[in-house]
Amino acid sequence: MKRQGLIYTLVFLAGIFLFVTWMTGGYAEGFDGNRVYKAEDFTLKDLSEKDVSLSSFKGSPVLLNFWATWCPYCRKERAHLNSIYKDYKDKGLIILSVSTDRSVDKVKNFLKEIPSDFIILSDSDGSVASSYNVRGLPSSFLINREGVIKYKFMGFRDWTDSGSRELLDKLIDN
Repeated sequence: MKRQGLIYTLVFLAGIFLFVTWMTGGYAEGFDGNRVYKAEDFTLKDLSEKDVSLSSFKGSPVLLNFWATWCPYCRKERAHLNSIYKDYKDKGLIILSVSTDRSVDKVKNFLKEIPSDFIILSDSDGSVASSYNVRGLPSSFLINREGVIKYKFMGFRDWTDSGSRELLDKLIDN
């Protein structure tokens, strides 16, 4: 009898976990059209130790993505980001993928397994993620050509689906 109660409790907790994951997964936050949310400039090192600033991409649409090698949803999202980068790079889309891992070596080893064609930056102290109020991974921001944040996404997102492509097309066309 105790075992059956334990099983029911575990199933109930798993159900709550799945419901919360479903409710928060891919959550998109649009911004009030009357207020401008400027993307805060930052400078981080890429994997070759070169400084890269967000402001150097002003005039280009940017997908700013925060992730970590240990995050299963971040790992899953990599393939989608690679796919849309291939489809949108000639249209001017810049993807800045900011790793919050403390170790750059872990990121480099991860990228040997799952390569990325876009720019990978290291935020090992979490300062940039903190300035963008990142509370979970992955988190992404769509930033227009004027440096204004148009959308914030918390959780895994299938960037190849029609809704995502529609948002990217809109970002690129404006």
